[in-house]
Amino acid sequence: MTLNLGDGRIVVGTARTERADAIDLVRGWLDAMARRDFGAAAAMMVAGARVVISGGHEFRTLEDFAAFSAGRYTALRKQADAFETCEAPGGIAVYVRGTASGAFVDGKEFTGARWVDRFQVTQGRIAGLETWSDLAELRLALGAP
Repeated sequence: MTLNLGDGRIVVGTARTERADAIDLVRGWLDAMARRDFGAAAAMMVAGARVVISGGHEFRTLEDFAAFSAGRYTALRKQADAFETCEAPGGIAVYVRGTASGAFVDGKEFTGARWVDRFQVTQGRIAGLETWSDLAELRLALGAP
């Protein structure tokens, strides 16, 4: 079979999709947070974006979110295993799931803690984040504070 690509009848699409851009934004945000570059991460968010974590704890600044986490963990590393998107009211929802490892403030180490983050992306910026994980169950199982 011979394809004649020079006759103008084949169109190759090179435009990126809104969903791909949303995933790239979320990857960038996760990278910035891992570096503790709160300024870079905040620049990817709309003003007043909410961060809500397991247990219903809600934060309006990334510094408050980090301070809360510092009271629970001396180290926390997140491994993202999958990124998925879907349409959502007001934009795109990006779901990220993976596992976490690290240490609680008492030094007890953990690994394999499952987590899911749901980012609401609106007009190219993160408008909100909700996260769920097994960390509370691990804390109880290990007797960590």
